Order: sequence, then C-alpha cells, then structure tokens
Amino acid sequence: MKPLSLFLITFFFLFFSCYEPKQNNHLDMEINNTKSYITFIDSCWNEKNMNTLKTITSEDFIRKINGIQVAKNQSELESHMHIYFKAFPDINVSIKKYFVKDHQLFIQWLITGINTGIYGEFPATGKRIKIEGFTTAHFNNEGKLIEEDVCYNELDLLQQLGYTIKPPILE
Repeated sequence: MKPLSLFLITFFFLFFSCYEPKQNNHLDMEINNTKSYITFIDSCWNEKNMNTLKTITSEDFIRKINGIQVAKNQSELESHMHIYFKAFPDINVSIKKYFVKDHQLFIQWLITGINTGIYGEFPATGKRIKIEGFTTAHFNNEGKLIEEDVCYNELDLLQQLGYTIKPPILE
C-alpha cells in the first residue's frame, strides 16, 4: 500500500472516529434535557415533589411568565408553584408537543384543574380550567434547568374562572 493511501485512510479513520462521539454527546444531552423537563412536569408539578425540583434546577433558576420574571431562584420558584397548588389542588400539566435544539427545549403544554382554593387574591370559584401554553426551557452544560420562559393567555384563565372585563367609563 502506498504511503499516501495509508495516510489518507488513517486520517479519515481518525477524523470520523473523533467526530461521531461529539454527535452522540450532543444527542445524549438533548435526550437528558428532555427527560429532565418531563421529570420537572411529572414529579414537581403533577406530584408536587419539591425535593426533585432542587435536583433538576439550578440554584439561580429564573422563571418568566409572559415576559415578567416571577422567580429568580429555587426558593422563589417553589413559592410560585405553591400559588397554583393552592388554587388548583388537582392541577395537571401535560406535554402536547416538544422540540429540542441545543440547550433549549420548546414545549407546548396543557394545564387542567378545578379552582377550589385562593388564586393570588382571588377567591375560589369552583370553575374548571383548561389552558394551553408554550414554554422555552434553557439548560446549562450539566443538564440543570436554568431558565423557563412561559407564555399563556392570562385573560383566558381569568375568564374561565368566571371573571369579566368591564368596559371603561368614557367621559
């Protein structure tokens, strides 16, 4: 075998053998991030397990709803989640669709529940809710959830609870 041929074969072998694990690592990261978020939904939201919350989110986790920051660490996230747990003790979050890209997960979800407790400053209405929304979840290199950008129609939620908007008084 000629030295040039041997060199080319060796070069291609080394190049492709080094390249493939990076793809696998990237794919493994995406799979692990997806599993982590599914655990976040199932264990933390649906089973209300706050111990799991501390293992899958970073200490300085940030949660935004419709562009407004509602939590800037794990403790605030837990408090924020308890607002929903109190208002909707039977809350259920289900993932309808998701897409993974690098350190981000894009999720379309559905929340259902019955309002049997105080929701912020609003008294319980006994009304059933069904809200769809969209979340972008961000992960760090260790696979911890570091940020969540949640979007949903808050007016739709309040209307399902029975609240209405009164037209403004025009003078």
